[in-house]
Amino acid sequence: MKGMISAGHELTARAGVEMLERGGNAFDAAVAAVFASFVCETSITSAGGGGFFMAHSRGGEPVLYDFFSKVPGKGGVLRTEDLDFFPVYISFADTTQELYIGRGSVAVPGCMAGLEMVHERHCTLPLKVLLSPAIRYANEGVPLSPHQAYFISLLSPMLTVSEEGRKVYAPRGSLIRQGDLIVNKDMAETFEYLSKEGLKRFYEGPIAESILEGFGEWGLITKRDLREYNVCVREPLEASYRGNLVYTNPPPSSGGCLVAFALKLLESHDITGLGHNGSRYLRLLIETMKITDEARREDFDHRVYEEGVEEEFLSAENIELYAKRLSRGLSTSSVYGTPGPPTPPAPPGPTGPGNTTQVSVVDGEGNAAAVTTSTGIGSGFMIPGTGIMMNNFLGEEDLNPHGFHTQTPGTRISSMMAPTIVMKDGRPRIVLGSGGSKRIRSAILQVIMNIIDHSMPVTQAVDAARVHWDGYTFQAEPGVEETALESLRKEGFPVKLWKVKDVYFGGVNTVCMDEGGVSGGGDPRRGSVALKVD
Repeated sequence: MKGMISAGHELTARAGVEMLERGGNAFDAAVAAVFASFVCETSITSAGGGGFFMAHSRGGEPVLYDFFSKVPGKGGVLRTEDLDFFPVYISFADTTQELYIGRGSVAVPGCMAGLEMVHERHCTLPLKVLLSPAIRYANEGVPLSPHQAYFISLLSPMLTVSEEGRKVYAPRGSLIRQGDLIVNKDMAETFEYLSKEGLKRFYEGPIAESILEGFGEWGLITKRDLREYNVCVREPLEASYRGNLVYTNPPPSSGGCLVAFALKLLESHDITGLGHNGSRYLRLLIETMKITDEARREDFDHRVYEEGVEEEFLSAENIELYAKRLSRGLSTSSVYGTPGPPTPPAPPGPTGPGNTTQVSVVDGEGNAAAVTTSTGIGSGFMIPGTGIMMNNFLGEEDLNPHGFHTQTPGTRISSMMAPTIVMKDGRPRIVLGSGGSKRIRSAILQVIMNIIDHSMPVTQAVDAARVHWDGYTFQAEPGVEETALESLRKEGFPVKLWKVKDVYFGGVNTVCMDEGGVSGGGDPRRGSVALKVD
């Protein structure tokens, strides 16, 4: 079947291509690619993590499969004093970060349950066929790409903390490097077993016993957590933007709602007339990002689990309220000119690269899939005997804003991930999503604007220099005009111009469809590729 796939590694994308060439649809390609990513992008995603799958079937409405992780501990005794939960220090972007890993950092994994449901509802090829590329890659080994080698080097304090981690990432006593083969025969055997027995066997039988053995005594996962884990099938959040319908991830996750909020603020402005990345355009982006942050603090974060919060947050009345703040901010010359905290926040420093990856697919029938998966930075510990690294979602500060181990067991953790499909005249126009932690929403926002407002081809839209307001400093990639940045500095905005385009600014893997056909853009910041099947 014809189609296009954009993914975070060439072999991830080729797994999807293989399914399309076998006659599979976009969903077959996406599932196969996600399993391949667990091997090829092993340090940033995992079968022991969680994610979201946005599916659009031709002639139907998009649907969102939420298989992000849940807080563990159901039926257990909440404890923190004897948990295996400790910090590691990751050097990133001129700063050293303290991040928490260990068996007590692991939340209930959701990937296998989510992909099982997608396979049952949307796929046409047998599970054994879909997993065959991943099994082959794990058995034979995958040459370590420059970007994956960078991630492994960055995360080496986590990846080598356990004996099973060292077996994969330092098999000869030293960390594997670019060009080395990364081999994971235990993962190959696990995937072979699941391909025959079904993905639900991840939560019962020998794998479940291994999870409880590895993460029950020194962590919080219980048998009840595994038995009662469920995928949430959600109606996507829908927002209009310049005649397009944007379908994205709804609450309790945050990213999609914040992207939609920013688009609504921007819709009344003549973006095209401002040009791309000029001083007035950048000023509008800064103020929009600032106002979105304010709205998140005031009206969203503390209500993220409330029924209908997105309707109130994106209502015309609420948008008008914050649009007035945006107008006032644009008329001032101070970075702290808009209503908000009386004193500026302390400089946070860049947060990690965001260990998340994106698969975007369309096929010749008009089906589309956008899948974002993550493992946090990883817990450092694998499910014994499986080769599968478990997540550290309980150790990520951004996912635990009220403190570690404070959420009720069974709570679905909120996320910034936002797989998105933009529709035009009932057909997918843009299929995208991103890694990048807190920068996910700003990266997705800018790529959508580049395509819709600036009429850029998808490769240019993805590659174009990005910016991000981190709450204290305006972060900018090379390619933004120095005169524009200097103008912002004169207005009082702290500006940092990066030397290179960096993984910090996301990884927006994108596919577009229009009258001219299908095209794709893999984000070069993360070594991503886009491949077409004719």
